[in-house]
Amino acid sequence: MDIVVVGGGKLGEDILHGLIKEGHNLTLIDNDSRVIDDLIDEVDIKGVVGNGVDVEVQREANVQNAQVFIAASPHDEVNIISAMIAKTLGAEFLIVRVRNQAFTAQQGFIQSNLGIDYLINQDRAAANDIIQVIDYPSATFVEPFYHNRMHLIKVRIMEKSRIVNQYIRDIRRNIPEVIVVAVERNGETLIPDGNAILLAGDFVEIFAKREALQDFFVAAGHKKAKRYRSALIVGGSRINHYLIPVLHARGIHTRLIELDKNRASELANQFTNTEVIYDDGTDQYVLNEQRVENFDLLLTLTNSDEENLMVSLYGKNAGVRKTITKVNRPGLIRLIDDSKLDVILSPRKAIVDAVTRHVRSIASSQSDKLENYARLSDNKTAVLEFVLSPDCKILDTPIKDMTFRPGLMIGLIVRNKEMIIPSGDDAFIPGDHVLVIDTEDQIRNFNDIVVNKNRRDGE
Repeated sequence: MDIVVVGGGKLGEDILHGLIKEGHNLTLIDNDSRVIDDLIDEVDIKGVVGNGVDVEVQREANVQNAQVFIAASPHDEVNIISAMIAKTLGAEFLIVRVRNQAFTAQQGFIQSNLGIDYLINQDRAAANDIIQVIDYPSATFVEPFYHNRMHLIKVRIMEKSRIVNQYIRDIRRNIPEVIVVAVERNGETLIPDGNAILLAGDFVEIFAKREALQDFFVAAGHKKAKRYRSALIVGGSRINHYLIPVLHARGIHTRLIELDKNRASELANQFTNTEVIYDDGTDQYVLNEQRVENFDLLLTLTNSDEENLMVSLYGKNAGVRKTITKVNRPGLIRLIDDSKLDVILSPRKAIVDAVTRHVRSIASSQSDKLENYARLSDNKTAVLEFVLSPDCKILDTPIKDMTFRPGLMIGLIVRNKEMIIPSGDDAFIPGDHVLVIDTEDQIRNFNDIVVNKNRRDGE
């Protein structure tokens, strides 16, 4: 597809890197010719120098023939106006990044009346991700599927866990309503079968019925979860606008440390039930003064990935129950011992995944609608949720009779709101939500999960 992106900043760059792997024709609009030149050297894109709200610049970028227009500049107003112009010129699908709360609060109105298909707010998305991992205390990553009713949950296998050195088939026998769909070990992601053995330090991704989750967490060596009652937040990020009210609604007391005096004052006025401290939260003396060890949660949300990592490590060593660390450059994690960190979130990665899902949905056929898409921490393995129509070409065939492409696994089938852990005798039917794990992130259509000989006649 022909896709035009406005804004070659950090988010725009990540979006371009993500979409170029999909085989699309990409054009970037940016005011800075150096930004365009640098990106052209990195990825195979076209570039137009100019303002995204300039009609002639958009025409030069061939917006009028674009299937997708993505406005990802740092300026909300530029993004919205450029998208309106793109719609008038003929762009088919509009994705717009906004960060101002006023725009986000009017999302429904903006989408309905301005012709914008999808609004991105990475701060709100990051807050939602944080709440997900707080709601599952033993989890280090949570990704919702099936309209937020099912969750892919990542859990560390602790050293003294009773399932260390056990076969997965034996674990399934003891906790049958849990399916292990991926194992992360030494930086690699593996799709396990029943003969795989879990080791201490492994991270496993599981789907499970809610009532079986606690049994698995305990088996993996985690203590029975206690309710979180306090959170120390380092950094006055805009994420806090969406996060703090939800923490308070869950009965979690919050204290926030912010170095910028004006920002600290603004947050104190907005959140009167939060203790706002004007100080340097990355200073160990300040953390000790605030008794970091007494908090259940430590959230590091500054603009510096390095400082977030160091503060979280310090807090974990001090005795914090759970650390949540914002890192937009995952490559940094390899430089430290991240086994001491609980949760590492990348807001930009989550947004790029959301954009990828929308773009793939547009490109995919009606027989296999892509409902959701997320990458695991290795950035290669993808989890995809497809909704099957009567036109799907691999219906009514038992799974045991199919030959799947290498690196693929059917993780879960949701049928009429019921979670089905697939067996060889199961078959797909119209209306199924099917979750697929793909270690190479190569699948674009559900029909492609098997080799051609397994498809129904008439393909």
